[in-house]
Amino acid sequence: ILLLQSFPSDEGWPFAKYLGACGRMVAVNYVGEELWSFYNAPWEKRVDLARQLMDIAEQLTNNDFEFALYLLDVSFDNFAVGPRDGKVIVVDAENVLVADKRLIKQ
Repeated sequence: ILLLQSFPSDEGWPFAKYLGACGRMVAVNYVGEELWSFYNAPWEKRVDLARQLMDIAEQLTNNDFEFALYLLDVSFDNFAVGPRDGKVIVVDAENVLVADKRLIKQ
C-alpha cells in the first residue's frame, strides 16, 4: 500500500492507480488485459511490450529520486496493458524491494 502511495501513477510511475484499502485488501484501478494474453500477439506488438518492460526497469532503477525499486515477482500476471494506449503497467506491486541509493553510495 505504501509503495503505491509513495510512487503514484499520477506522477508518472508505472503502477496501477491506488484507490484504497480495507484490511489486507487493496483496490487499484482496472488497467486492462494481463500481459500473458499477448503471448501470441503479432511480433511487432510483443517487441513494443518488451521495450516497455525494459523502460519500466530503467525508470524504477534510475530516476530523479534517491531510490531504486526492484520488482521481486516478475510474471505475466503482474503486468497489464491498457486497451486505449497499449501502455504496460505494474498491477501487482506486492513484492518490491526499495533501495536507498544514498546508503549504497556510502
